[in-house]
Amino acid sequence: MAHARSIASAAAVTRVQVIAPAHLGATAVAALAVRGIESRIAPPPLPPRTGRAANDARAERSDWIDAALGDDVVAWALDAAPGPAAAVELAAVCARAAAAGRPVCLLAPPPHGTGRAAIERTAAIAYLRGFGAAVGHDVDAWLEAVVLLVRFGLPAGPRAAVIAPAGSWLEAQAIAIAADAEQSGARSPLIAPDDPTDVVLYEPALGPPPRVTSVLTVPVAARGELADSAAVLHGARAALAAIAMLGRAAERLTVGLGPAPAAASAELAIDRERLDRQLGKLASDQRRVGDHEAKVLLSAYGVPITRQAVATTPSAAVKLARRAGYPVEVKPFGHDLPSEPAGCPVEHNITSDAMVRAAFATVLVAIGRAPSDASGVIIRETPPAGRELSVSLLELPALGWTVVLEAPGGSAQAPLAAAPAPLRLIDAQALAAQVAASRAGDPDPDRTGLANLLRRASHLVVDLADRIARLDLPRVVVGGRGARTLVVDAAAELR
Repeated sequence: MAHARSIASAAAVTRVQVIAPAHLGATAVAALAVRGIESRIAPPPLPPRTGRAANDARAERSDWIDAALGDDVVAWALDAAPGPAAAVELAAVCARAAAAGRPVCLLAPPPHGTGRAAIERTAAIAYLRGFGAAVGHDVDAWLEAVVLLVRFGLPAGPRAAVIAPAGSWLEAQAIAIAADAEQSGARSPLIAPDDPTDVVLYEPALGPPPRVTSVLTVPVAARGELADSAAVLHGARAALAAIAMLGRAAERLTVGLGPAPAAASAELAIDRERLDRQLGKLASDQRRVGDHEAKVLLSAYGVPITRQAVATTPSAAVKLARRAGYPVEVKPFGHDLPSEPAGCPVEHNITSDAMVRAAFATVLVAIGRAPSDASGVIIRETPPAGRELSVSLLELPALGWTVVLEAPGGSAQAPLAAAPAPLRLIDAQALAAQVAASRAGDPDPDRTGLANLLRRASHLVVDLADRIARLDLPRVVVGGRGARTLVVDAAAELR
């Protein structure tokens, strides 16, 4: 019933407030007019201020929010990817609009790169999604999202199907969209026939499909010039992207805005005894936790890790390797070592006792230690094959705790993805969805296992925020469907 009310509320709206750079805004207003939708250019709120003027600025922005939202849909186009402070300010507008059943349709340039600035921009956009914005990076999808919201209302979710005549232009578009996704190893935006559906796009020439209470049916013209009515979406690709934008915002509104409550960690069956024991071992002046110690903390939260143990002598290393089962891997033990991608030495494919003894000496010499100084090595199982990615959990200015995932070649064709921590399940699933198969035809990655791993690690850092300043997982292996997904390398910075 709540969803039905939100649809009715949005469908009754006939005016759109457009906030955009001049030329883009004018084009949007003209395009909406052709679709029979009244719109106007609205001035943006005042930019954030600091110091003594900050309170006055907040009051003025609050007045602007009340005036701008009203009963209208807000279509906002940013001329640059927002930073953290701007995202927090804009999130107030997005949250108010989402709660009214009319998410802000937000066009934002996609962030690029992998440095600190790119991380903050990616996290800022994720923060806005977390507070109910319907965010897109394609201007055509942005416009179709506005039309969808005004003409048809807010869909329950992003899952969409297309009904098209055989041999039609619309069918050809749908086939190409599905093929593009398969080629890149990503999930298709078109759901399988037996999956739940939130929106059905159909060719108006066929007549409307049978009405299903829980499904929004929306006519689509394969090309704008083929539309014979103002109340249709234009182009299957833009329409599906618009459905994804609004559907994710609707799901967000259903589960709640912002990150998950910290109390949700109570659902995770944390091994408190093991956690407290490991925390008690950390020295008061220690500023970094190495791989093995960090993995003990992770495992207490149920995060899957490589099976491993520490040996301080070659003989102990041999016993651990036999227990783990050959082949194994050997790396030095210590809290002051670099990550594996940054150069920590690792001996791979160790298949015999003699190789274990040799590797024991090799990895210690590689970091400038004598094999006789009893500093120790880690003996671990050989990780399973799969997609490798890195994850960082850190506090960002204004945005707070954030999970940042780097998956080169991901389905979004962008190396970074982020979400506010602790993760809600839908955010963990959205991050996991960024991981594509290595090649077309490979098994789907274990996205469910990855989502579980990310969610648990995100609660760990928030629960232990008084001790942990940052958690890095430089190597996470995501197995194929049915295979294991686990942390291979880990480290933490302490306060």
